[in-house]
Amino acid sequence: MSQQDKFAETAFWDKVAKQRVYAAFDNEEYEALIDAVWGADMSGLTVADIGSASGVSAALFAARGARVLGIEIAPELVAQAKELWRDYAERIDFRVGDAEHLDLPDASIDAVFLGGVLHHIPLLDQVYAEAHRVLKPGGKFIAIEPNRLDFLELIEWGVADLRGKLTPNEYPIDPLTMRRELMATGFKSPQFWTTRHDIPVLGQIPLVKYLFNRQRGFWFKRPLLKLIDAFRAPAHRGTFFVMVAER
Repeated sequence: MSQQDKFAETAFWDKVAKQRVYAAFDNEEYEALIDAVWGADMSGLTVADIGSASGVSAALFAARGARVLGIEIAPELVAQAKELWRDYAERIDFRVGDAEHLDLPDASIDAVFLGGVLHHIPLLDQVYAEAHRVLKPGGKFIAIEPNRLDFLELIEWGVADLRGKLTPNEYPIDPLTMRRELMATGFKSPQFWTTRHDIPVLGQIPLVKYLFNRQRGFWFKRPLLKLIDAFRAPAHRGTFFVMVAER
């Protein structure tokens, strides 16, 4: 049992759909991940993009030749994605669904992608089990999540919570724990690397955020991070991490 408040989660994201086009990451971040995991050509692959939001990542997979199932808990985001990506209608099937109860046949998917989804679910055993079930042997499990081991991410998280910017279900993830859990589920060779090397709390401060958002202020942030990272293990360096494993 996940203990996730699915009603609150759905209501939050339905509201987001009425406000803007939502993607957890920039196009450049998605493209870098695709390059690292698959390379330029994804032709012949079927990808389940779980938590597909407004469909940005699904469209990028489709642009490289993949067939995509965009699975999203919020009906309003599904409707928005269908409208936004009509040009890919033959390659993308956007549908309402739940990561813990995937309406997909066993061993039918080449890759399961979860971009900023897992940290919204308190207990992940059922999600891992479902991903393992629907993947073909040798299929890939890919996730990008906030790194609980990076204290800079935890500071930003605390400030965002105080400002009411989080959903009711958000919890940063320890990649070392996640790796062990994936292996216990039956996944092979789970590996991760950190990304988004940043001081994100600066983006939460009024006025300051215009100088130090995620694209700006690295003249100050890079030397400070270099100093901090000299005292941290590699897994603690980076506000997010990418996890890749095989079925």
